[in-house]
Amino acid sequence: MGGSSLSSLSDRRRKLVLFSLALLALGMQIVLETTRTQIKQHNYELKLEAATMASEAFDAVRRHRLMEGAVLDLINDPAGTGLIGPEFSPITNAQGVLESKLTTLNPNWAAVLIDYFKNIGLKPGDPVALAVSGSFPGMNICLYAAIEAMELHPEVITSIGASMWGANDPAFTWLDMESLFLEEKIFHIKSAGATYGGGNDMGRGLNPEGRRLISECFERNEVELIASNNIEDAITKRMTFYEERVRGRRYYAYINVGGGVASLGSSQNKIVIPQGVFTDLGVKNFPRKGTMILMSEKGVPVVHLLNMRALATAEGLPIAPDYLPEPGEGEIFVKHSYRLMLVVAFLVLYCLTCVLVLAPELRRGLFDKWSGKVDGDTV
Repeated sequence: MGGSSLSSLSDRRRKLVLFSLALLALGMQIVLETTRTQIKQHNYELKLEAATMASEAFDAVRRHRLMEGAVLDLINDPAGTGLIGPEFSPITNAQGVLESKLTTLNPNWAAVLIDYFKNIGLKPGDPVALAVSGSFPGMNICLYAAIEAMELHPEVITSIGASMWGANDPAFTWLDMESLFLEEKIFHIKSAGATYGGGNDMGRGLNPEGRRLISECFERNEVELIASNNIEDAITKRMTFYEERVRGRRYYAYINVGGGVASLGSSQNKIVIPQGVFTDLGVKNFPRKGTMILMSEKGVPVVHLLNMRALATAEGLPIAPDYLPEPGEGEIFVKHSYRLMLVVAFLVLYCLTCVLVLAPELRRGLFDKWSGKVDGDTV
């Protein structure tokens, strides 16, 4: 009877000790969480400058669209940016995923691009080759903002045609947005040349009306048409155009936004070309080499922006937000960090406590003392 009572008492004490240790650990964790500090990431000020510039460009598009009397589609464009085009139009050249387009409507992509450029080692004044299309105007804006913030020297070729939900309004293409930004003095970047985009980079798949509307876009924005006869010719003329623009200098990066066939070379290449930054494609059996692959083979670092949802997940940005994020949001700018000395102190304290309380020899003496026994009985 006495032994049973003693055993029951010991069990309660063991549970009390374990419960106390658990409370101690929880209390320490609460203290660590409440004392976390914010640490600004590398190039914080430059990133914020770029994101703020991108936000100003977003605002300019919205104001312009409203002044023109455009009706913003708040179902498909819940933030009311004016950067989501129609599903179908005469210059729509491919299917598009609305969620991907919405994911790029975030000025903080400009900060991600600053990181990419810094990782490559770009410096003010470096020439960079850009291949953009009308498919992702939000990403184009963030790209221009990052380039302006870093004072790079871009040579831009734009494909006017766009996939669904992009800059596929014939009256307000990406070139028209470029002109708006120049007029409002937000950016100083203008496309040096442009193509129809679409099939073979020649507008294949568009009807004559669509090609006519794109031709009018070239004229009103005073951008040179890079005409070609087939996809191989289109790739060759793009490479020649880029080379002539830098007059013997070399490019320090090639930046591609979207899935333009002249840049990728073939739609099948989407599968094997990595996203984000890469400096070496390795040996692959490409069906056809586009300008991106040819630039990479010349040793030019590449930034490839196509799978926007995967990139957003990797960079900690929201997928298809139904609001326009503010510049400076996200871990690309600031990360929360625990106080290292406090973590070390708590860890040492907790380990010592566990050793003292749970070590068998010490525990026996501790429990015996609590029970008032000094005759060597164990618990």
